[in-house]
Amino acid sequence: MGSGANRAMAQAELQAIYDALDRIQAIIEFELDGTVVAANENFLRIFDYELDEIVGKHHRIFCEPDYVATDAYREFWDRLARGEYHAAEFKRLSKDGREIWLQASYNPVFDEEGKPLRIIKFASDVTKSRLQLAEYEGKIAAIDKAQAVIEFELDGTIITANDNFLRIFG
Repeated sequence: MGSGANRAMAQAELQAIYDALDRIQAIIEFELDGTVVAANENFLRIFDYELDEIVGKHHRIFCEPDYVATDAYREFWDRLARGEYHAAEFKRLSKDGREIWLQASYNPVFDEEGKPLRIIKFASDVTKSRLQLAEYEGKIAAIDKAQAVIEFELDGTIITANDNFLRIFG
């Protein structure tokens, strides 16, 4: 097989990998300055946008206004434009302002010389689990306020005790 055939096979394999990711992930692509270039159906469905409503707009449309005004937000895009990868859990906003939590990675895409060309974001919607966690934390906080709670190691060593416990037992 010649190098052209090898290149075609490699291109077909990369396309198959991208297609697999496209089926299960929310994907959006940005210019280095944060301008939206493209987004897949999963992304659009999560955020309740049509593609023509976001292409050409800046990433900030998905963020709270207070956050986009921060140095941290500007530095985030500066780092991405320099080619630095970033992954975390991110709070974003849908078209109607609904809070969405994403487990996501922002991935610089490089040219043949190693210069960043674009940013591609792969994300999963974790809003439901995030809200469930907040509910559980609220319940635990309520128990902590109403009950005397002490926590032990298996050998009986005290790990923690809440204020109610300490107040009751002096």
